[in-house]
Formats: sequence, structure tokens, C-alpha cells
Amino acid sequence: MSTQRSSSFYCQACRMQVQLVHQGEHSYQQQDGTSKDYVFGHCARCNRVGLVEYEHETDGAAAEPRQLWPSVLRPIDFELPPRVMESYQETLRCEAAGAWMATAVMARRTLEVVVREFAPDHERFLDGLRALYTKGLISEELCRWGEELRFLGDVGVLPTDPKASHQDAKEALEFLGALLETLYHLREKFRRMQARRQRGRLGADAPERPS
Repeated sequence: MSTQRSSSFYCQACRMQVQLVHQGEHSYQQQDGTSKDYVFGHCARCNRVGLVEYEHETDGAAAEPRQLWPSVLRPIDFELPPRVMESYQETLRCEAAGAWMATAVMARRTLEVVVREFAPDHERFLDGLRALYTKGLISEELCRWGEELRFLGDVGVLPTDPKASHQDAKEALEFLGALLETLYHLREKFRRMQARRQRGRLGADAPERPS
């Protein structure tokens, strides 16, 4: 394993992605030809322990890191409707377990729950995304990003259904996070800002009371 690798992990104490100071490494060769590298160390800020796994595919693809310790779900800094939150957290639990097929399936389910809240007439998440764009709820870029993940519509639980790779699951989660932040966080922040500015304008335009 290359000692030049720069590892990082999410430190729960610092509540941020931090540099992992290497203190130990171990490589493991599996029977299917893939190999895993484990990097043990501590947070560069607070010394909290961290363990990161790198899995190498047989085709020589670059290894993707996965945090093993402390086990962590991606932080959510804004409120989500209960049904959306339940589905999203289940998706993150699948990611934390390294179950990439299950992650992709749950990401699709979460997308379907989200789009049906805003576009209930559409069952397929791709049709729902286009409806959200037509309504002005998401940008064209975000809509096109979702369309690039159309493979999610075919991923299922039957043996004949297409499989999802680690990269597929990672890209689906990145898009899902961006969509949730846009719909449930940024739009709400914008509305609050508009309301504050509107109140300020009304106050400034109010006629002065006679003394």
C-alpha cells in the first residue's frame, strides 16, 4: 500500500471531515482477487481514533475509502419530513454497511418519496424530477444530474435486475443529498430571507407618526 495516500475521516468530536494521521496499516488479499487496505490513525485536530478501509477492484480501479470507525452517517443539518427522513436514514445505514446494491435501491426509494411530495401525479422519479424543474423547484442542472442516474430506475432486488457498484451508489447519494438540501433547506432559507426583507421594506415605507 502506498504511504503517499492522504486519508481523512469524519470526526464526530470535531463535527467535520478531518485529516487522519496514520499510525498503522494492514493489507488483506481476498479469494476473489480483490484486496483491502486498512488505515488506522487519529484525528489531526483532537486525536480521536479513526479507521478507514480501501477496497481495490480486480480491474485496477482506484480504491474508494470507507470509514469503519467511528461508524458515522452523513450529518443532516436541516429538517426533513418524517417519511423522507426515515427512507434517507435507511439509505445511509446501507452505505455505512458497505451494501452498495441496497444503498442504490434505498436511494431510489427516497427519491420517489421526495418527488411524490412535490409532484404526486408522477410515480417514476425521473418524471417527477422533470416536473420539479418545470415548476421551478430545482435547477436545470440538478434535473440533468438526476437524469444521468436513470440506471436507478432499473436497479431492483431480482437476480436478473442490473447491479449497482460502489461508484453508482456514491453518485446516487451525492445527488440525493443535493436534492434534499435544495428542496428542504435552501428554498426555506430563501423564503425566510424574502420575508425578512419584505418586513424591512414595509417598515421603511410606513409613514412617520406625528409627534
